[in-house]
This record gives sequence, C-alpha cells and structure tokens, in this order.
Amino acid sequence: QATKSLKKEWSFLDPYPIAADAVTKRSAVFVCEIKDSGKTTDAYVKICSYRKHPLQRYLRKGRSQTEVRNLLFFHSIGISTPRVLAWGEKRNGIGRIVQEFIITEAVPEAQQLDVFVAEHCPEPKQHEQSQLRMQIAKKLGQLTRAMHKADFIHEDLKWRNVLARRSQDGAEIFWIDCPKGYFSKPGATLDRKKLKDCATLDKVARTHCSKEERQAFLKTYMGKAATNKKMEKLCHEIVDYRRGRFDAKDDCQNKHAKK
Repeated sequence: QATKSLKKEWSFLDPYPIAADAVTKRSAVFVCEIKDSGKTTDAYVKICSYRKHPLQRYLRKGRSQTEVRNLLFFHSIGISTPRVLAWGEKRNGIGRIVQEFIITEAVPEAQQLDVFVAEHCPEPKQHEQSQLRMQIAKKLGQLTRAMHKADFIHEDLKWRNVLARRSQDGAEIFWIDCPKGYFSKPGATLDRKKLKDCATLDKVARTHCSKEERQAFLKTYMGKAATNKKMEKLCHEIVDYRRGRFDAKDDCQNKHAKK
C-alpha cells in the first residue's frame, strides 16, 4: 500500500525539464527541482526504457515499483535511504512497460562511499581517519545483518550503491539503487545469495580496506555468533566467492581503465 500510494501518472513529469523520450537505451538520471507537498526539493529522476525486445516487461511488474518497495523496506528496518517522492510507468496497448521512472529526494552533502572514503578518510594509519573507517565498516556490517536477518537479498550491494556523509558521530550511511532485491525462503540458495552480497561489498574493500576493517565488518555482521573460528570460516567463504566470481573481471576492467 505504501508503494502504491507513491505511484503517479506519466504526466507527472510534464512540468519538469526531463527529456524522457530521448532515453532509448537502458536508463538515464536527471537532476532537477521537484515540487512535493507545496515545497520545492532537489531530486534525482531515473528514467528506464525497454526497447530491446518486443515482449520485454510484458505484463510484468516494473523495476521502479520493486525499487520503491525495497527502499521503503530498508527504511522500515532502520536502514537510511533517500526519500521516495514518486514513481510511474508507461505501458503500451498490450500491457508492456516501455518506460518507467522513480524520483528520489537528493541527500544533501552525501557522496558515493568510495568517493567519501577517498576524500574524508583515505589514511587508515591516521587516528581520526582510522576511527571513521572503522565506524563505516561496522555500520555496513550492522545494516547488512539487519537486511539478511529479514531474508532479503540485495543482489547489487556495491560501494557505488551506498552513500555516506559526515555526521556528528562520524558518518551517516544511506543505501540507494536496489531494483533487483527480493525476499527469499530460508535454505541453501538464500545462504549463497547472502554470501554474494558480502562478497560484492568486498570487491572494493579488498583493495581499499585493512584486514582489521574487514574483520570489523564480519564481526558486526555475525553478531553474537562471531567466534574466531566462525569468522575465519565465513571470511574464507567470502574470499573464495569473490575470487571465483569477481576478481578476474574487475582486475581486467581496472587494467583497461588505466590504459
């Protein structure tokens, strides 16, 4: 019901300088001021288009609807997210989604996690920066634990899908962009997907974080179950998954990027 209450007609975009028709491949994000409850606020408008296949998104739920549901779910379990202002979709005569949008309020002064760490705490050996980095690692462990405790899988838990900004006690963390997330029944598949979420976070952590910081994430993530033996076992499982699924591809991409 909360998700449906935020749904708007496609004409909701008409007053704003958004070239939705020009988005013909995948998605694009526009930054503009949106009127909400009589007030004007800075917002991000993501437009998704589906033109790859004539039956793509035929009689299916849209990604924007799923993302709104997921962001509202995160908020309900104590994970901060940008406030959703609206979402909508455009279907053709046979019920296929051809375009859809989601509008989220901008989080003032927030940065992608990798950018935030590089700017605010790049030196792990400096005391104040080390404390901030540790706080972030523990916070990520806490939030990931809360999500997995509810049998929810993110499926794209990358650093670029996490925002951070300075706060009085260090850093405030926000989760964004989760159109693939879903609830899963307990079992081997859920356990494997939980491992994937942790390994996805570790893709960047392996090169940007110290051993102690990664251990702090694991200890917070595991909670009372975090004995040395169990932490070591989970650490090996995460590293093995990451090496098998991500490392070679990421290293290749980074090599080409440097060229």
